Amino acid sequence: MDSAFGLIRKLGESNDYFERQKAAWDLVKLGDPAVNVLINALIEGEYSDLRYKSAWALGKIGNSIAVEPLGRSLLNDSDCVVREYCAAALEAIGSVEAIPFLVKAINSDPNRDVRLRAHIALRNLGASSALRELLNSSEPEIRGMAITGLAKLRCEQAMDDVICFLEDGDVEVRKRTANFLGEFSSEKALNYLNVALKDSQPIVRVEVLNSLARIRGTRACQLSLEALKDDNASVRLTAVTCLGEIGQDMAVERLVEIMFSEDDEEIRAWAAWSLGEIGDSRAIEPLRKAYEKCPNEVMKMAKASLVEVFQQEL
Repeated sequence: MDSAFGLIRKLGESNDYFERQKAAWDLVKLGDPAVNVLINALIEGEYSDLRYKSAWALGKIGNSIAVEPLGRSLLNDSDCVVREYCAAALEAIGSVEAIPFLVKAINSDPNRDVRLRAHIALRNLGASSALRELLNSSEPEIRGMAITGLAKLRCEQAMDDVICFLEDGDVEVRKRTANFLGEFSSEKALNYLNVALKDSQPIVRVEVLNSLARIRGTRACQLSLEALKDDNASVRLTAVTCLGEIGQDMAVERLVEIMFSEDDEEIRAWAAWSLGEIGDSRAIEPLRKAYEKCPNEVMKMAKASLVEVFQQEL
């Protein structure tokens, strides 16, 4: 195998793609002896492809010596692709020393892809304290990313910090807050989801129902049943499918009513699907009737539930 210097030269100068790829992997195989050479290429490399490949190799090697130079390049390199690779490399190394660099990138980088990659790295480092600090940002995008990160970490301790964003002026932030609450099956989370079901924007109410479907249980079912009265068709459709996912038999009678209602055919069809998902035998006769008399899409879904779930011959 060539020396680290020889491999860096190939990585930066070769016109052969496969030779460059082999050089990158050979540098990774060299491990720690290649780190200082890669750091120098990351900082001093004339071309961006050499710099981002050096960042990639440093992440693969995983030596924490590289955290500080990767962090500086994340904040200062002129090329957004290099900065994105630096964020990924910092995540791969897995050192908490990377957290301040990632937070600064989230707050200041002009490129959304870099901010997003830094956020993912922060989340995967388990940096819940840093994410909670980012909730204070004046930027809706940063608040939303922080809420999503805390949701992915299932950080229930942050609930009191997050629930105030159900009243945020940005609809995407409110939507992400509803998604956050879906990670927890506590009565507190359900109470706030009930509040969010009254949000002025259908996209938020839909997200509330998706959260209820993840939580499941009697209260989630009751709230989803209430949402069947919503004046927005997308919300009603989501409520119908969520009832099937929740699987509580208390929803059977109401779903039968929906299936035979004058509502949108798609909503009625998915009511037939949800009846199959719940699997209560009381649905068999209504589903047979729907198969015989309802419009085409409802008939198809009723047949699927009868045959696939209830093993009925038609």
